[in-house]
Amino acid sequence: MGQNRKPDMYLITQDFPYGHGEDSFVAPEYPYLCEYFHVSVVAAEIKPKDEPAAQENVTQTGGSGEGVEACIIPTKQSATEKLVSMLCFLANKDCYRELVSILKSGEKIPQRVYRALMFGTAAETFYRRLKKKLHLTKDTRALFYFYWFDYKCFGLTMHRRRFPQIKIVARTHGYELYDERELYGKQFFKPQTDEGLTRLIFAAQSAREYYLSRYGLTGGEKYPLYRLGVPERGVTGESRREGYREGGEFLLLSCSSGFVKRIDRVIDGLAAVTSAKVRWVHIGGGEDLEKMRKLADEKLGGRDNIQYEFTGKMCNLEVVTYYRTHYVGCLITTTQSEGGSPVAVQEALSFGVPVIATAVGELQRMVDGNGVLISEDPTTQETASAIEKMAQCYGTDAYFQMCERSLDIFKENFNARRNFSAAAKELSRVWRT
Repeated sequence: MGQNRKPDMYLITQDFPYGHGEDSFVAPEYPYLCEYFHVSVVAAEIKPKDEPAAQENVTQTGGSGEGVEACIIPTKQSATEKLVSMLCFLANKDCYRELVSILKSGEKIPQRVYRALMFGTAAETFYRRLKKKLHLTKDTRALFYFYWFDYKCFGLTMHRRRFPQIKIVARTHGYELYDERELYGKQFFKPQTDEGLTRLIFAAQSAREYYLSRYGLTGGEKYPLYRLGVPERGVTGESRREGYREGGEFLLLSCSSGFVKRIDRVIDGLAAVTSAKVRWVHIGGGEDLEKMRKLADEKLGGRDNIQYEFTGKMCNLEVVTYYRTHYVGCLITTTQSEGGSPVAVQEALSFGVPVIATAVGELQRMVDGNGVLISEDPTTQETASAIEKMAQCYGTDAYFQMCERSLDIFKENFNARRNFSAAAKELSRVWRT
């Protein structure tokens, strides 16, 4: 490495910069990492059949892909490769530590054993492919930054001792943190992975508290809190007032995918709204999209006071454009779990949009005088009442005070420049020490 060359960082993602799944939170952080490191991105969850399209999409991520040094590690395993990886994993002491933990739990033992073996096999495969792709040796000097605290991270930490000059850092979010988000109610290999980490970064205080409590840890500098963030949008309280049009429709927006977000709860709530006119727009894809369309047709179709639209999946740039070209009255999320500060809510705050949200995770800190916080498991009537409350105050002084408060919360907690700059400086310090 030349005297003036930045240290090497390998940023391990799912599909960034080739796809759109992570462009709302990885893309904003990427430039700040580049200030301190020579960053090479490894996209590790692109299926072989998607590789040609992925290669074409690398410069189509709203500018985030331009100039990004990146490569793909495909996920599909051949039968031979899977067998070799499993045999190698079975020879690792971490495997037996996890199996003992499962047996001691006394719950869902066959399912959890199977899941653990598949997790470990996938981890071993990823490690072997990573080692080959990056030509890793005992002389490799680099910081590995895993954007997810999952099997990929475990794969490298399993073999950490082979690479004495590397450091490993991971972020954790939700699906790879909470036990209830895992198929059989248990996250796998967390203590083993933790042992190989230099830092584990949390995006929310509630997530950090859960993790430390769950695994009996005392905290310290190994477990810092660095929230995600979104860029400033140039929106002010005054511009929100000026953009409002008397008699205009109350646009209720939701932006999510996946069962954990419980879009059906939004539909049920809207079906119980009787004293307000609402136009609901849902942004998001996922395997449940058609099911949600049919449910909306069944429960909302023919209602004079409710209009609805499903846009399908949008990339982050398209979502931002939607906010700029539509006057969104309120964002709603009925998610059942959050490991961080959801970017969809951060985007709403940055545009001065009030929020209806369930009282889970960091959402309890994101909705404070700028909307309505409903219970963790809200009833249909509770959701309906929250929607009606926001629709009825729309355009009033009370509403614009909520808009101002949304902007204040954004500035205080979710400014991308401040948050990602601080995280990048910490990673630089970690490397130097």
